[in-house]
Amino acid sequence: MEWRFIDQILEKTESHLLASYAWKEKDCAGHFPGNPVVPGIKLVEMACQAGARLWSLRESGAEKNGLFRSVESALFKKTVRPGDVVAVKVVIQEPFLENGFFSFRAESFFYGGPKDGEGVFSAGLRLAGQDFFEVKK
Repeated sequence: MEWRFIDQILEKTESHLLASYAWKEKDCAGHFPGNPVVPGIKLVEMACQAGARLWSLRESGAEKNGLFRSVESALFKKTVRPGDVVAVKVVIQEPFLENGFFSFRAESFFYGGPKDGEGVFSAGLRLAGQDFFEVKK
């Protein structure tokens, strides 16, 4: 299974990235029958994907994979349903890189339409570079 929750990069600098995704019915499969809702973990994953993309830009465009480490102060504010377009803005927290982990702040909100700008999800997130972990066989 592959999860990709970024359709567009709307804005990018060395310190922040703004990306969006149009949620689909399949993203809500089984959650909940007859009343589809985007699972919170997928909103967290969207933010992590945007943070990893930001890290890649900060590392001179190198292809890097960030591995999820932790969520701090997460808050889900509104329900997201199929057809909603959500934007996530990730901003680097300083120190950005510490002991192999990189930190950023994520704010998600509805993008376009009548709910434009309403908050969806916010959190502080930490990821680790793939080369930080040693894989033992």
